[in-house]
Amino acid sequence: MELETKFAAIETEAVTETGLISGYASRFNIEDQGGDIVTAGAYLKSLSVRHPLMFWSHNIDQPIGKWLKVEEDTTGLRVEGQLALSTVKGRETYDLLKMGALKGLSIGYRTLKSELQGTARLLKEVALYEISVTPLPMQEEAGIDAIKNIGELISAAKSNGDFTPLKRAVESAMRDAGFPAWLAKAQAALAPQILSDGQRDASASETARLIKDSFKL
Repeated sequence: MELETKFAAIETEAVTETGLISGYASRFNIEDQGGDIVTAGAYLKSLSVRHPLMFWSHNIDQPIGKWLKVEEDTTGLRVEGQLALSTVKGRETYDLLKMGALKGLSIGYRTLKSELQGTARLLKEVALYEISVTPLPMQEEAGIDAIKNIGELISAAKSNGDFTPLKRAVESAMRDAGFPAWLAKAQAALAPQILSDGQRDASASETARLIKDSFKL
């Protein structure tokens, strides 16, 4: 069975030491470079009967982990997964993601229902079989993001003074929540301030709460 594929570009380079990843494999109502637009609800029926697999670049002989959660939200197809770091290809994928060498996610699917809208093809129902980590992007507005555990990031920042990963995670989370880029950057910049002085002695959970409370609008 030959599948169609669709790519989603990575927005931020971030991966946990334990190999957890999360992000959008597809975003709704955005025309990709192939002229397709995925509509909300396109994946629902498929997800009710089949859980997609995780491969390296659509190669069924190279599984690299497992998708722990795949679901639609108002933005698109949200995924959370675990790379198999004990395998050669899983570890290789982790290293490439860590250095920002990989460019995105790609879904393997069959189109079940579609219609034309001008020159674009609206995908209204698809059968989703797998979601791969891949180097080639098509839908540039989606991809892997916010893959770091906030407690882990806070602990690391408090111990080594490097706030860059924490600021990236806060910015990415805010952008996923729909905040404009300028506001996400401004709020992310507050992370070092929240961790300064006495708060360096606070627990990770207490500090996480302070960071979250600092950008409630």
